[in-house]
Amino acid sequence: MNVVDLLIMIVVVTIIVTIVLAVITYIAYKLRLARQPFEDPELEGDLRYFVRQLPTKVGQGPKAHATEA
Repeated sequence: MNVVDLLIMIVVVTIIVTIVLAVITYIAYKLRLARQPFEDPELEGDLRYFVRQLPTKVGQGPKAHATEA
């Protein structure tokens, strides 16, 4: 076995291992998606990362703005 045959074998084995790992990763991804709980469609309109702040009433707010002080 010469050097060229060894290099060809290394390249072929690397390609085969890469394809096998890609298939295993895809199967694991699909299994993970199947395990996720079903989300209610009514929650899709909700704010996901922010919390809605309701405005304060007129008499309960701060006494003066920062520009007035």
